[in-house]
Amino acid sequence: MSVQGKPASVGPWGGQSGHAWDDGTFTTVRQIVIAHGYSIDSIQFEYDKNGSSVWCEKRGGKGGIKFDKVILDYPHEYLTSVKGTYSAFDVWGNLCIRSVSFESNRKKYGPFGVESGTYFTMPKTDSKIVGFYGKAGWYLDALGVYLQPIPKETNPTSKIVLHPPQTVPQGDKKLEHSVIHGNAGAEITKHKLVTDTEKLQPKAGGGVKIHGPWGGIGGIMFDDGIYTGVRQINLSRSVGIVWMKVCYDFKGQAVWGSKHGGRGGFKHDKIVFDYPSEVLTHITGTYGPLVYMGPNVIKSLTFHTNKGKHGPCGEEQGPSFTHRIDEGKIVGFHGREGIFLDSIGVHIVPCKISPFKPSPHNNTGIGANKLVLAVNGHGEKFERGVVKEPTTNGSGPWGGNGGKPWDDGLFSGIKQIFVTRANDAISSLQVEYDKNGQSVWSVQHGGHSGVATHRIILEYPNETLICISGYYGPLNNSDKSNVVKSLSFYTSRGKYGPYGEETGTFFTSTKTQGKVLGLHGRSSSYLDAVGVHMQQQQLGDNKAQFNRTSCFKRY
Repeated sequence: MSVQGKPASVGPWGGQSGHAWDDGTFTTVRQIVIAHGYSIDSIQFEYDKNGSSVWCEKRGGKGGIKFDKVILDYPHEYLTSVKGTYSAFDVWGNLCIRSVSFESNRKKYGPFGVESGTYFTMPKTDSKIVGFYGKAGWYLDALGVYLQPIPKETNPTSKIVLHPPQTVPQGDKKLEHSVIHGNAGAEITKHKLVTDTEKLQPKAGGGVKIHGPWGGIGGIMFDDGIYTGVRQINLSRSVGIVWMKVCYDFKGQAVWGSKHGGRGGFKHDKIVFDYPSEVLTHITGTYGPLVYMGPNVIKSLTFHTNKGKHGPCGEEQGPSFTHRIDEGKIVGFHGREGIFLDSIGVHIVPCKISPFKPSPHNNTGIGANKLVLAVNGHGEKFERGVVKEPTTNGSGPWGGNGGKPWDDGLFSGIKQIFVTRANDAISSLQVEYDKNGQSVWSVQHGGHSGVATHRIILEYPNETLICISGYYGPLNNSDKSNVVKSLSFYTSRGKYGPYGEETGTFFTSTKTQGKVLGLHGRSSSYLDAVGVHMQQQQLGDNKAQFNRTSCFKRY
């Protein structure tokens, strides 16, 4: 196709941060490489210039937990439209591109990223995209396009022939597809996946009630359908519920549903119900954003049966949800899934469930299966059926007893830290961890107010966090509750801080030697307390005192 006429620019959409970039105009687009997670971290284009391949620079930062390629069938396929969303993502409120989708003369690609914020789109015209421009820094901040009119002779009207659906067996599933042929040489296949369970029963009906979903609006929809009951639930979680997989009962047969959510998670819960005597009656939970101004995901889940409850699984932060508990039993789950479990809902069969009454001579009830472990003189109860992975003992937390407890868990290391301080205390703390080569952001622990935000970037993996110190005390003379007033961070290469006013009671983590792998503490509208998880080597009192002294002499 020859390029005719003068290209027109459309956009850009997004924010004003970052540096302006402009790829210019070409004959067409051959390929797109997108790095994304909770936003579009970077994008790179391969263009065609009169038959020659031209790669332009990568626009954006070095992050991203997913990498996708859009390879067009050059020269027959070309881009015709782009759309997406943008919103604030970082702690300073700068706008960036959160998601992007592309459409060609043959098909749609995406969405890539998280669909959150303000929607933008480029209306479809008789033009093709021949270049991109915008702004970029740590992320792709803004995106615009160059359009070239398509000569009419290269865009003929296709004659469509629709063939009847055919059924192709594929293991225990059947794949229905219809093929649409056009004279442009394109072949578009529409797939509908039909499982054996879907053939046996409807999605909803027969008195089944649907509740939810509760949570965020990101990701894609899922629906396991309707079964006889629930036998087992497997969960994986980090700062939110990463994925969930359910084993249902269907007329006496165990049927596993699909795994809904992303990959990974460093804590795993396996909930085995005593089916059929134990019936899942309702669920409760919480949801909220993983990062400031980010999309909502499921943060915690608790499963209630006629014998008791299992959980909570996850950190109970954010708005809570539930449904009426006197309606019947849960026979299926639905919701939305992406990198995490974005939202969850249930299918309920109305029926009367009698509460379980164990025999006084029978110790198999749920109350008899609670395990109490002594940790520093305090007991922690674990419900029957929930298998919790042990965690290493951390140091601290140091500070006050106000707010709610939080625990980021254990990771491979720490990449960067955001510390926001108010006039008289630390307002909030947020950490980017590394988990086996992937970036994982914690939630923002504390309030959203502050007069200054400090960003500490470690040269990970060559630089590691080995110690924190600081001060805690009351906000004023009339306030009896303590909060963290100041923080300093010591790494294998130097010291960062102090951030905040060094007044009150001093604390340090140097009693435990090693590398900091995670943080925990308490938070409310301030950072009430903070502690560390160490890749630890416990030392004796004399040696610990020596290390504490040497830690501060080094810097």
